[in-house]
Amino acid sequence: MFYKRSESFRYTFGAPPEIKLKLIDSTGNLTIYCLLLDISPKGAKLFSEKELKITEEIVGLKFVLNHETITADAKIVWRQQYEEGWLYGVDFERNPVKELLISTEIRELKEVELH
Repeated sequence: MFYKRSESFRYTFGAPPEIKLKLIDSTGNLTIYCLLLDISPKGAKLFSEKELKITEEIVGLKFVLNHETITADAKIVWRQQYEEGWLYGVDFERNPVKELLISTEIRELKEVELH
């Protein structure tokens, strides 16, 4: 678990789970599979082999942290080339209920790790 000053709750996965990222492009919906490297209630870091453009468009993410399937809208805020792919930083759309759900799921993951 790593800490940032503005975020006191960021969880880094040992074995990153695969998640779905939905983009809307000129041809319609496009689903890309990414790895979820770390997550906080306000955002996440993803890895993909595909290069995505940073736009003002909102992307849809679907993932399972512990038990709950979470669907969140997000905006890609940065990207960086990394080995055979790209790292992306996403900020989730503000939703207090989803932020609480993500916090709860992270706490449960940490409890499982400790036992």
